[in-house]
Parts: sequence; structure tokens; C-alpha cells
Amino acid sequence: MNGLKWYIVPLVLLLGLSVRAQENEGKNMLDNMQIDIKSVSMNGKKDTLTIDLFLISYQLDQREFKLNTYATQVVDTKGQQHLYASMKMGRVTINIADRQNYLHYLFEENVPVPLTIQYAAWAGKKPKKLLLVFEDSAEIGKFITQEVDL
Repeated sequence: MNGLKWYIVPLVLLLGLSVRAQENEGKNMLDNMQIDIKSVSMNGKKDTLTIDLFLISYQLDQREFKLNTYATQVVDTKGQQHLYASMKMGRVTINIADRQNYLHYLFEENVPVPLTIQYAAWAGKKPKKLLLVFEDSAEIGKFITQEVDL
């Protein structure tokens, strides 16, 4: 019976890893970062589009995250790209008038962080996808574009 115990422990560990891989399959995953859409809403009175996301880092320990604010754009069904009016990630808020190129954030492993992006002058358009551009965690200066279908 003791010999059987040594086979069961590795088997349970392998099954656990397999289940986690299946959970993440088909989601927006890139560079150990999962991007989940919480909501996409249009406000006709304010003429705005609001995209709410959750970003989760699966990288061990802490991760320094650098989002390129000007390159992170929403694409409408006509293929036109639009700049944000404001972004909020956790407690960090940036407005387009601030003219900041990057939003910096420090992720903890497996802790979801909300990201809200608002776009102004949105009347009559339908959002197709979000181009989320952030720095590669392994190579400083290299940026990755993750397309998130809306």
C-alpha cells in the first residue's frame, strides 16, 4: 500500500496542472497574462464607450507591467482606431490630457486587477476589438500587442 501512495501523489499533481491548462485554454493569454472582459458598454447620453477588463498575471512573484497608452486603442467595425479618453488600472488613473505614454503597475501573482478604458465621441459606432499593447516581461523595450475581441 505504501508503494501505491508514491504513484498517486504525482498523478494528482499532473491532473491539477492539466485542469488549470484547460481552464486557460481559449482565453486571452499572452506572456503569462490573462485578459478577461468584464463588460463593454456604450452610453448614448455621454457619447462614451467603456471597456472593463480584469488582468491576471500568472508569472511567479511580482511583475512590473508597462502599458503603452497611445498604442492601446479600440478598433470599430469599420476598422478605424480610436484613442482613449481615460484609463484606470487599480488606483492609477490617466487622462488623455495628461499626455503620458505609459501606465506602470506592479502585479501580484494570480491577483486580478481591474482595467477600465473610456473612449469619447463614440456615437453610432460598434467596437470590434481592443488592441492592448504592453511590454514583454522577458525583454525590456519589446512590446506585445494582444487583440481582445469585443
